[in-house]
Amino acid sequence: MLPRRPLAWPAWLLRGAPGAAGSWGRPVGPLARRGCCSAPGIPEVPLTRERYPVRRLPFSTVSEQDLAAFERIVPGGVITDPEALQAPNVDWLRTLRGCSKVLLRPRTSEEVSHILRHCHERNLAVNPQGGNTGMVGGSVPVFDEIILSTARMNRVLSFHSVSGILVCQAGCVLEELSRYVEERDFIMPLDLGAKGSCHIGGNVATNAGGLRFLRYGSLHGTVLGLEVVLANGTVLDCLTSLRKDNTGYDLKQLFIGSEGTLGIITAVSILCPPKPRAVNVAFLDAVDPEGKDHRGAEPGWLRVQVRPLPPRGAALRHRD
Repeated sequence: MLPRRPLAWPAWLLRGAPGAAGSWGRPVGPLARRGCCSAPGIPEVPLTRERYPVRRLPFSTVSEQDLAAFERIVPGGVITDPEALQAPNVDWLRTLRGCSKVLLRPRTSEEVSHILRHCHERNLAVNPQGGNTGMVGGSVPVFDEIILSTARMNRVLSFHSVSGILVCQAGCVLEELSRYVEERDFIMPLDLGAKGSCHIGGNVATNAGGLRFLRYGSLHGTVLGLEVVLANGTVLDCLTSLRKDNTGYDLKQLFIGSEGTLGIITAVSILCPPKPRAVNVAFLDAVDPEGKDHRGAEPGWLRVQVRPLPPRGAALRHRD
């Protein structure tokens, strides 16, 4: 299991830094601005159902019997505290908010399977959630759907030190996976600004690109296999580690970018490229053959000139 830091939030995150004030003159911290806590003076994020003309489908509501069943399936992983449910109900941009009353935190694909089988039989809606770093609201409920978090599914299952094939659970944080493979002279094929909190399962479910997309391609090429739990609880085991596998349909491609609509990704097999021996940073400047500024060059006469950065500490001349 990857080491995880305890969630001990500094006081300034909740109270705000010195001098930071909200719309009513009270200190406001980053977590309060997102909606993780009910800070005085912060306008509450409007409910999605009130902001958009959406209609709740005829799903059942969670009962006490359902909560008891979930507690048997995931002992200690059923969250119903309203304060603890504030953050999972709000998206990162604070534009959407659901009203889920239940958060489930399974550890294994078997627990996910039992949860979805029960919800399928009871006609309960489920909203999968990883690191909740998405910008389009796909990770938060619209109404009172059950939030199924993969945060506790954070184990590395295997890593091949020659081929660089990593097999891990869907709740592994991207930055922690990056450190894990870099210690073994490999790198993850994707890198994001939200790598400190996004989950690899969410990356695959959204077909995330990131900073290394042009060099290593999309996840449709680097993901070798997936383990997915379907809506009725069936576990689809396509967790192969073969780079070429022509046996049957390539079903994993259906789930890459599906955003949890076809099933919940519980494990990922991904190809990690070797760690580069050196990294160079350069300016890309478009100039014409005579060296004039690119804005004065005629169309069709532009070429790219690569200029290495000056040594650290040297002054940089800004160019538009």
